[in-house]
Amino acid sequence: MTFTFDSGPTIVLGCSHEPYNPLQQVLRAVGVDEEVEWIPYDGWGVIEHPKNPNLEKRWKLKVGPNNFEEGPLQMFPSNSSTALDEFNELREVTKPLVVGASTIPAMAMRPGSTSLVPLLRYFPSLMSIIGNGVEVSVGPFGPFMNGPIFKVTDKWLRDWLDALAFSLSGLPAERTSAAAMAYVLFDMHREGAALDYPKGGLGEVVKALVKGVEQRSNQNVELGSKVNLRRHVESIEFNDEGNRAVGLRVRRGSGTIMHVKAKEGVIFNAPIWSLRKMINNKNALRILNGDNDAAHAQPIPTVPNQSWMTSNNADPMTGRGSAIRPRHIPDNTDQTMNNLLAKCDSAEMTGSFLHLHVALDATNLDLNKLEAHYTVMDRGLEGDSASIDGVADGPCGELNMIAVSNPCVLDKTLAPEGYIVVHAYGAGNEPSCIWKESSGDTTKTSTGSPNNLQSSGERYHTSTYEALKDARATPLWRAIESIIPDARQRTVLALIGSPLTHERYLRRPYGTYGAAIEDCLKDGSTPISNLVLAGDGVFPGIGIPAVALSGASAANGMVGVVKQWLMMDELKSRGVI
Repeated sequence: MTFTFDSGPTIVLGCSHEPYNPLQQVLRAVGVDEEVEWIPYDGWGVIEHPKNPNLEKRWKLKVGPNNFEEGPLQMFPSNSSTALDEFNELREVTKPLVVGASTIPAMAMRPGSTSLVPLLRYFPSLMSIIGNGVEVSVGPFGPFMNGPIFKVTDKWLRDWLDALAFSLSGLPAERTSAAAMAYVLFDMHREGAALDYPKGGLGEVVKALVKGVEQRSNQNVELGSKVNLRRHVESIEFNDEGNRAVGLRVRRGSGTIMHVKAKEGVIFNAPIWSLRKMINNKNALRILNGDNDAAHAQPIPTVPNQSWMTSNNADPMTGRGSAIRPRHIPDNTDQTMNNLLAKCDSAEMTGSFLHLHVALDATNLDLNKLEAHYTVMDRGLEGDSASIDGVADGPCGELNMIAVSNPCVLDKTLAPEGYIVVHAYGAGNEPSCIWKESSGDTTKTSTGSPNNLQSSGERYHTSTYEALKDARATPLWRAIESIIPDARQRTVLALIGSPLTHERYLRRPYGTYGAAIEDCLKDGSTPISNLVLAGDGVFPGIGIPAVALSGASAANGMVGVVKQWLMMDELKSRGVI
């Protein structure tokens, strides 16, 4: 039997209806938007304190106007009137941030000194962004949560905003992109709002993008474009002076080395923490280090810069007693001002993921009574009452918020008849450090080392890496069983992915979700003109729409601004933008 599991995001907005998000804009620009059939749906279920008879809550977040205001916002805050007023005011004060995201297309973006030229086509929107303050527009949401622009005081509303933000960025609302938060608050509650799922799974989006790259031109001329899959890029190659990227050194599956020439340049969309080790040319390293002759030899940090804080009394099975601490500013801030590689090396990483993919026998299971997606708050939206140094656990606590995708409610083609697939995962709330000492098949016992399973002595033992996966997946199983109580008895296949899985197969250092918004590079430009960066370490940061935007910007950076302007004219004539 064949089952189709999604390894990427499970909630997407802005693909079936306008205004389209940057991903759909890219699909439309390369003419493959009709290759993906989007299935819209109206919301997701929320379960708090699953399987706890005294505390369990079940409710639905339905998108569209007034559904949130007249539903959860009336039911849960201690003062619903105050919460409603704050929510409406927050949406009002963030409207200027939405203008750019909803009216300036991805194809107008480009990196570097000419970035403003294509934006002149959208002068009123550009003025709105500038009038609101560029730093505010590209910065974190904190000024809209804690002042001075606006302050959210209602505890329940703050927790809900943190939960929304955490699914976007792996960080609380105050440290998530202000533009991203503003757009979500707009898009989820507007007329015609819908969530979207691609028929056949997220892999269909990848296939469409590959086709968009490899297709022939309008004159049916073979362009020679090719997407190489399952190829390990060992390094970026440069000319002797190091001031121009000339290609890639790539290892085939058989282990043989091939050299791919760059006609125009290289777009680097691997994690920014991997950039330094992908460059062997000393002159290129010197240029990227701000002409500091000694800096290119700087070692890559062995311990990631992260905001995770785990108490010595934290429970390794539940995550109780862990939280995201306030922003940590690295000691070498002054040294990184003109040093791109140091900025990349020291950028703060989010936490990682823990995944549970299961295939279930669906005999006598009524899918019509289930939602396509759930957010399960294992310790409730408010999180644990315990705190660490005054920092509350909240919705962002370790293994508290569990996403559960149940896509066969929408698309039965993902599993054979009579079966369904379910995907539960901790979205950016799994620390990587506890896995580093248990990645083999030999017995591992915790000691006093902070990189071991527990920092408070020999309190936790695991015989194998598989045993640790099974133990850590307990909240994920609990989340699935809160929806399908006999899920374990129905299981025909169960696959668990850890931060080490992310690190190995997705080449993600420490299995991280991406960079904190404060440390995202402002754009993908580098001191080497034909080397451009894209991805979740480049503004606007984490998430498919965000990286689609940075990818479009990087691609535009490979052509002159005049050519980009003319191509935008063509896209406009086709009704794409």
